[in-house]
Amino acid sequence: MAIYLRSDLNTGRVRRSALRSLVCRALGDRRAATAIEFALIAPVLFMMMLGTVELGLCFTADILLRNATSSAARLGRTGYVAASTTRDAMVLAQITQEAGALLTPSKLTVTSKAYGGFDDIVKPEPFTDANGNGKRDDGESYTDVNGNGKYDLDRGKDGLGGTSQIVIYTVTYPWSFFTPLVGRMISSTGTILLTATAVIQNEPY
Repeated sequence: MAIYLRSDLNTGRVRRSALRSLVCRALGDRRAATAIEFALIAPVLFMMMLGTVELGLCFTADILLRNATSSAARLGRTGYVAASTTRDAMVLAQITQEAGALLTPSKLTVTSKAYGGFDDIVKPEPFTDANGNGKRDDGESYTDVNGNGKYDLDRGKDGLGGTSQIVIYTVTYPWSFFTPLVGRMISSTGTILLTATAVIQNEPY
């Protein structure tokens, strides 16, 4: 039969108490370390989540702008104009209708240039190179193709063009990020200029 002395029992209790203390201390240290790690990582994760959402919205706006520009170009090529409006107003209204859900219509900039044919796109107006230096100098005669009274490096005429002409539609929109901090990380100004272009030939109306 085993006989335990009081001193042995006390020693056992002390050891168990010390062990429990060490375990509790270790668990406490682990919880504290986890809290510190979370505090360090959480802001980074939060910014990554915000950045993902912001970029997703930006890409969605870009797609909306491109689709709206294509639809407006298809509408403009027909030459149809309602009695109460103009072709320019119809094109802008079409873009606003399709992209207005995410874009502010007043910030849209719509430009269009018309050309006689595909070979004329983004070409300078013809001129007489009197001194043969390959560029137009002041005083050298030129053909005012677009009729604006001055020499242009792009012979396109502003507007939606006439029958069978080639028209380039360009729509721009300054996209501002909802989260300023994320916007500054992506762009120094906090905005990105979205641009959509559509090239189309007018119908022979």
